Amino acid sequence: MNRCLPSARRLVAALALSGCLAGCALFPHHAKTPATGQRAFDFATDTLAAPGPDPTSADNREALADPALRGHVDAHVARQFFLHARFEPTQPPPSAAERLALVQAVLKRNPKEMSAEHQRIVVPGYANLRELSRLQGHLLRAESWIVCGCENRAPLLAKAFNAGPGKDTVVHELLQATSSNRPVLVRLYRHHALNYNRSLLIFSAQTIEGEVRFTAYDPAAPQQPVQLNFNRVNHAFALSDDATNSGSALGVQVRR
Repeated sequence: MNRCLPSARRLVAALALSGCLAGCALFPHHAKTPATGQRAFDFATDTLAAPGPDPTSADNREALADPALRGHVDAHVARQFFLHARFEPTQPPPSAAERLALVQAVLKRNPKEMSAEHQRIVVPGYANLRELSRLQGHLLRAESWIVCGCENRAPLLAKAFNAGPGKDTVVHELLQATSSNRPVLVRLYRHHALNYNRSLLIFSAQTIEGEVRFTAYDPAAPQQPVQLNFNRVNHAFALSDDATNSGSALGVQVRR
C-alpha cells in the first residue's frame, strides 16, 4: 500500500501542473467557444445598413457627418440591439411613438450586461437589425448619438498602449468577451496623431501561430467584416484593409 503513494503523488502533481499551465495561458485557445445558450453575432443580420440621405435636424446631420463619429454611433447601436433586443417579425409593426420608445429603451440599457431571453425588449414587425436600420436608420443613429457619449475628442492614450503589456491586457480582455459571444466596441488611434478615430465592433476571435485575429464590424464599410490582427511577438496591431495605419503605432481602446 505504501509503495503506491509516490506514484499517486506524482500523478496528482502532474495533473495540478497541467491544470495550471492550461489556466495561466494569456491567450486561451478556446476563444471561439460560444457561450451556452447565447447565439453568435451574425454580421448579415446584426449590423446596420449603409445610411442614406438624412431627413433629421440640421444639428444631427452636422454631428453625424463625420464618418468616424457616425461609425461609433452605429457600432453602439449594433452592440445594444444584440445584447438587449429580440425581433418578432410576425407581430404587427409598432407606431412611430412606440418605435421611438422601443429604440430608446434598448439603447439606454447597460452595455456591460446581456439581457436574458425573457428580459429582452421585443421589437415587433422587423426581422432583424439590418432590416430595421434600412427603414429606420436615421432614428437609430439620432437616438444613439444622444445616449452613447460619442464625443469627438480622442483621449490621450499613448501611455496605455506604448508598451507590450498594455496591449496584451487589451487583447486578453477582447478574447474573454468574444469567447462569451459578447461583441466589444473599440476605438482605434495612432500614437502622436490622435485625430485617427475609427470604431469597430469586434465579435469573434481566433488564435493562429503567434497571432490573434479579431473579426469586426466596421460601420464605415458595412458590406463585409474587417480583420484586426495582433502579432504576439512584436505587440503590433494590423488592419486588414488599412496597412498605412497598422503597426506598433496603432492603439486600441475598449469602449465600455
